[in-house]
Amino acid sequence: MFKFFKLRQITVTCPLCETVFATYEVVRLPVMTRETPVEADLHRILPDPALRSNLLAMCPNCVYTYWLTSFAPHYFLPQVVPDSPPVEPSKKFAHAVQSARKVNNHALDRAVLALNGYWCSREEGVEGGGEKFLRLARVELTTALSDNDWAGNRSRYNYIMAEILRLLGEFDQATVFYQMVDRKCGLPFELVDRMQRFASEGNKNPIRLPPHIVEAVFVPNMAQTA
Repeated sequence: MFKFFKLRQITVTCPLCETVFATYEVVRLPVMTRETPVEADLHRILPDPALRSNLLAMCPNCVYTYWLTSFAPHYFLPQVVPDSPPVEPSKKFAHAVQSARKVNNHALDRAVLALNGYWCSREEGVEGGGEKFLRLARVELTTALSDNDWAGNRSRYNYIMAEILRLLGEFDQATVFYQMVDRKCGLPFELVDRMQRFASEGNKNPIRLPPHIVEAVFVPNMAQTA
C-alpha cells in the first residue's frame, strides 16, 4: 500500500528563526475513491504514520513545528543543510500544538492538529490509540466553537465534536452535539443518524465508513453522475 505514496526530501526556511533545513514532503497521494479507507470522524486512514507526520515540518533550531505549507521553500540542496529533528510521528503533532499556541493561532487550528495527532497515534499502533490527543482536541474544539466571531462551518465541527465525545465514551454529550448538526454540515443524514445510534448504544469504537458514504462525502461528483 505504501508504494502508492511518495515522499521526497526538500529544503525550507523556518518562518520564525529563518533557519534553512531539510525535511520531507508527501508528493504523491492517491486520489480518493469510494474504496478509500475513511473513518466516521472523517479522516482518511494512511498506511504509515510517517506520511501524516510529514505534512508537518519541524525546525532543528527553534523547534517551531507547523504545517509544511507554512514554510517557504529554499534553493539549497538538502545535503548541505541540517535535517529536521528525528521525532516520533505522533509527537510531532504535540510539538505543532505547542507551536500553534506560542504564535496564538486559532483554537480550531490547534484542534485539527490534535486530531491529526490522534489519527497518527492510531496509525503508529500506539497503545491506547492516542487518547491524550483526543482529549486535547476536545478542549481546543470547545474553545473554537465558543468563539462567536468564528464564521466557519459550525455544523460540520459540531459533528466532529460529537465523534470526539463518542470515541471518548462520553455518550450523552455526544448525542447533544449530533443533534446540533444540520444540513449546513454537508454530510448525509444517514451518517449522522447512524453515529448517533452508535452513541445511544454505548459504542465508542472507531467506525469505518461504507463506500457509498465515502463517495457521497469525498467524491460527490462521482456520486452525482452514478
